[in-house]
Amino acid sequence: MSETAVLEIVELADGEIVLRSAEEEGEPLVRIRFSEEAADLLRRSRFEMAQEMIDHAIARTQLWDGEADAEDAVLKGTLH
Repeated sequence: MSETAVLEIVELADGEIVLRSAEEEGEPLVRIRFSEEAADLLRRSRFEMAQEMIDHAIARTQLWDGEADAEDAVLKGTLH
């Protein structure tokens, strides 16, 4: 049995974009909801923007390999 998680990024009917397990039901791991103003500005690239945000978070914080702790993740953050 593999220990690899299969995840999917999905846009729900209400416009919310979630990262969830492809194999299990339950609470999404990540939820992204754009304000109406941001959604209007992004138009069709909302999904791509959310995808990049999730990808960056995983790469930056080592979220899925368990080696970085929450304090390290905060210290490495960039304020925009």
